[in-house]
Amino acid sequence: MIIPETAVRKRTSVVFLAIVIIIFGVIAYQLLPRESDPDITVPFVFIQTTYPGVAPEDIEQSITIPIEKKLKGLEAVKKIKSSSTEGNSSIVIEFVAGTDIDDVLSKTKDKVDLAKPELPSDLEDDPEVFEVNISEMPIVIYSMSGNIGLVRLKKMAEDLEEDIEAIPGVLGVDVTGGLEREIRVEPFPDKFAYYGLAITRLQRVIAEENRNVSGGAIRMGDGRFQLRVPGEFTSPDEIYGLVVALHNGRPVYLKDVARVVDGFKDEAGRARLDGRKAVNIQVKKRAGENILRITDEIDKLIEDRKKTWPAGTTITKLMDQAKDVRIMVADLENNIISGLILVIVVLFFFLGVRNAILVGIAIPFSMLLSFSILHALGITLNIVVLFSLTLSLGMLVDNAIVIVENIFRYMEQGVPRIEAAIRGTSEVAQPVAASTLTTVAAFCPLLFWPGMMGEFMTYLPKTVIITLSSSLFVAMVINPALAAIFLRLPAGHQAVVAKKSTEEIEQAGEAPITVRGPLLKAYRWFLKAALNHRLAVVAISFLAVIAMVTIWLYRIGLEKPVEFFPDIAPNAIYINLDMPEGADLEYSDRVAREVELALCRKENQEGLQKKIDPEECLTDRGPDKVHTLANGQRVTGPTDMPDVKHVYSRTVSVMGGQSMFQDNSPNHIGVQFYDMKDRVQSSPETVEEIRRRLSHIAGAEISISKQEEGPPTGAPINIEISGDNFAVLGRIAHEVKGVLEKIPFVQDIRDDYVAGAPTVKVRVDRQRAALLGLSTEVIGFALKVAFNGIEVSTFREGDEDYDITVQLPESDRRVTDVLRELLIPTVEGLVPLSTVAKFQITGGLGQVNRINQVPGLSDQGIWSSPFPHIAHSGHPV
Repeated sequence: MIIPETAVRKRTSVVFLAIVIIIFGVIAYQLLPRESDPDITVPFVFIQTTYPGVAPEDIEQSITIPIEKKLKGLEAVKKIKSSSTEGNSSIVIEFVAGTDIDDVLSKTKDKVDLAKPELPSDLEDDPEVFEVNISEMPIVIYSMSGNIGLVRLKKMAEDLEEDIEAIPGVLGVDVTGGLEREIRVEPFPDKFAYYGLAITRLQRVIAEENRNVSGGAIRMGDGRFQLRVPGEFTSPDEIYGLVVALHNGRPVYLKDVARVVDGFKDEAGRARLDGRKAVNIQVKKRAGENILRITDEIDKLIEDRKKTWPAGTTITKLMDQAKDVRIMVADLENNIISGLILVIVVLFFFLGVRNAILVGIAIPFSMLLSFSILHALGITLNIVVLFSLTLSLGMLVDNAIVIVENIFRYMEQGVPRIEAAIRGTSEVAQPVAASTLTTVAAFCPLLFWPGMMGEFMTYLPKTVIITLSSSLFVAMVINPALAAIFLRLPAGHQAVVAKKSTEEIEQAGEAPITVRGPLLKAYRWFLKAALNHRLAVVAISFLAVIAMVTIWLYRIGLEKPVEFFPDIAPNAIYINLDMPEGADLEYSDRVAREVELALCRKENQEGLQKKIDPEECLTDRGPDKVHTLANGQRVTGPTDMPDVKHVYSRTVSVMGGQSMFQDNSPNHIGVQFYDMKDRVQSSPETVEEIRRRLSHIAGAEISISKQEEGPPTGAPINIEISGDNFAVLGRIAHEVKGVLEKIPFVQDIRDDYVAGAPTVKVRVDRQRAALLGLSTEVIGFALKVAFNGIEVSTFREGDEDYDITVQLPESDRRVTDVLRELLIPTVEGLVPLSTVAKFQITGGLGQVNRINQVPGLSDQGIWSSPFPHIAHSGHPV
């Protein structure tokens, strides 16, 4: 062939090419960003709107439906799913795979802008339209805990946030949990009634007074002076001195009708790590950045900052994507080195040291060439690419072995080295190329795998094709050239001793292969016998196929269980707590504490020690918590279960919609295990032990889900039910759950139907209200200010801004009697709310879901099997 012959003739140039490949390959490998997940575009656009304190049904009617109506004209839409919960509207638009996400994102924003005039006028923020990139999901999550209080923890976490965001490659840092400072003005309803004031009066007074006003400039003599009216509060105490009205000709100060609390916002949720209060820090990186470098710099930064933290403050990694990437990179490097050594050792006995090295260099050359191509194409070293490189590693030397061995055979027959390199390579070039191309062809169909999963997995065929093509190039170009320079016969070989003429060399090159050695002779005898009894060999083959099919049917059956990802032992599990409708934060936290106590010790599962604080139980160091791991290390864990490393608790005050990237419930307990190699018992046994301990706990629907790896796919079983009547949908969902519960090995069934949420309905007498010049909007706004609170201004202290809100005291917000005392402003004066409205306590939907603009629900079920051949059919993230 022309290519091998040219490579041998121009072998000096090929040597320089090999040097260039080494240099560029090493540089490319160093520059290739290490990532966990591939940088793929998710064909989803999200529309998020917050409207604090508003009921789900009102969210649906006032926000979700108006926006959905404007989305009807969008092209390439596959599915629209919305969720309306208390104070939040979430719309997810799924587009057809391959859609230009930047184009549809701008079009979606235009559609949402068209809906803004129909949205409530008192929305604090416009609807947020955004996309999600898997590579921009959190790469590491830290949990900071200690006994110094949530305020101090929050401040330390925010200081650490600023330092982490300064690291190159970090996209952003989110701090969740803790307490946020707030200046809250709490009016007294009885005093407002006495002075005849409306609660909305405070909003205007505080907003007007807390501002700096510029009056321009004033000239005096030859000077020009700025004219300013400084009015911003320098201390919360200044708010007390505001005049809110006049009563009988005398000023009514704010201190007469309200109190100012320099405190904290109502807790949106609570978090604990091993029983102690915690604050979470989530770090996101930019697409294409090196995850290993970023996490190393963050760890170094934290080690430096630890020296200044109060004693007892700890920071724990709850999730670290860099760990898996680091393991995969180490495995790849180890496999390259070990593969090179093993190839050289095996071929040493057949070809000698020099020839074995010539074959072995195909591995590093192919890999370095592959790294250069990957870097040129902008492909990062993510989990899929690393797995593909490891998969291809064993196929890299196949071509080189065939070519170098054939060149060596020609030299053994007396053909000169250069001529042997040309002849030996040309003779097997076609079958070698055909063999490689058939393997490449087997991976080509994977390039056309549709959907988001196809975009995620397309890196596998791309990497394999690049690697195998590189190995073919090395075998056809570099190996023949290097063989023509360095290949030698063993000293004393007959072809070296004998001096042959040109005719004898020509005849030697055409001579048939001589079979030597007992192994080749045995194979030759076996092959000859098979060719002499062809019909018998074919018959035996058919009988063998029939026997294997029979064994298959006997052992497995007609249908083989199918699974999307293998069911592997998880690194962590989530104990989901689905609370009753209307449960507040205190109730959810009490149930979570019971779960923590049951996890802490087996004796607590009987409920005999419920009064124990989970922090006291999880932080003590009893002898039953001292465990010896599989590696021999003795550790003290938070529970008496040896494989449990950490117990993380999260409870929220308002149940929101679930994310497509997070399958666990907003209220959940996370149980993190030690690494697989360190566990002393199987994970299914630990999970079953946890199930037994939680079986007695009442007050919430408890289910367990595993932390899975891979792209988001949802639950293994996901049934969607849509229709016009939510009551009917709820009944059908209950019946479907009953059917699913009877199916063997199906458990942890959950649905998103939330009915019967406690609701106080204020029914306005429209005629009476109209006579007084009132409207439903005015009444509703007054209630929102009183109970949900409204931000009226901002208090600045240094570089920090804090909200100033007006809201009734918590004691008044816990009773309905205050509704009758609430005064509503009218053109005729102030009237009690009870004169224009009646109050009714009833139930309502806790969450309203819509599928393609039709009300809908979904049931989810999780497979859980004690048998190894029945496993999950999908993996949530």
